[in-house]
Amino acid sequence: MKKGSTIGLILLVAGIVIWLAYGLYLGFDEIMQAIDIITGFIAGLIILGLIVLIISIVFEQRRDTKKMKEEIKKEDLEP
Repeated sequence: MKKGSTIGLILLVAGIVIWLAYGLYLGFDEIMQAIDIITGFIAGLIILGLIVLIISIVFEQRRDTKKMKEEIKKEDLEP
């Protein structure tokens, strides 16, 4: 991904997280009355899965970019 796409993805994710956190802050009492333990556990797993997915995508993109730069340098060095 290019820097603009990475920054856009980070801003998107940060905006969603802040929006959800603010919503939880405003309606924490109502949410806690409506959510039982199992539903909260499942929602936590989903959120954790999304976070792991996004982090793994970012690391994979960085690794691929680094590998591509190394391969291009090797090709440029050959006559």
